[in-house]
Amino acid sequence: MSKNNRKGKSKVLDTIQLDELIQNLPRKHHKLIASICRNTACRISEACQLKWEDLRPDKNYPGIYFPKEITKGKLKPREIPISRELMNQLIQYKKDCWYLKAEDTEPNCYLFKSRNPNEHFSVRGFQHALKAAIERTNLQGASSHSFRRTSLTTAHNAGVPTRHLMAVSGHASLDTLAGYLEVKDEDLVNATNLFA
Repeated sequence: MSKNNRKGKSKVLDTIQLDELIQNLPRKHHKLIASICRNTACRISEACQLKWEDLRPDKNYPGIYFPKEITKGKLKPREIPISRELMNQLIQYKKDCWYLKAEDTEPNCYLFKSRNPNEHFSVRGFQHALKAAIERTNLQGASSHSFRRTSLTTAHNAGVPTRHLMAVSGHASLDTLAGYLEVKDEDLVNATNLFA
């Protein structure tokens, strides 16, 4: 069942649909929030609360650190590797913020600021922009959770072990993670064709 009027599960999208959806978001910060969610399987609320100090550009592999204070349930932190390309986009965004807007880009400042001082960009603000992008692209059933479900389902279908997916997503149980993974009819056919 795909999502309709806030009921059901968010639609899992393919690469072309994700690209189109992100392209139809109105501003650079909306696109970066969506890209972070797409590449880390994080929640929108987690991406909106990131600070500059949470970026890890100088490691062998670049990454984003999600402090436990911004994760659901505030249970434990996690660090997720990201592509060098996404890290470069975030570094360029930081330069643009500093140069064009003279915004504070100190380590303890939010990547995505609200209009209100010392506040992060709101989840509601992102949801509003995303809803308009979904309507423009006619991706019915998609929602902000589509990024998370798509990332996890795609990795699972590619054979990534569920324990690794749990480490990335922050899910404490396999049952909870399983609720995010889409199983298509052809997946069931393929599975039953392998029965002895």
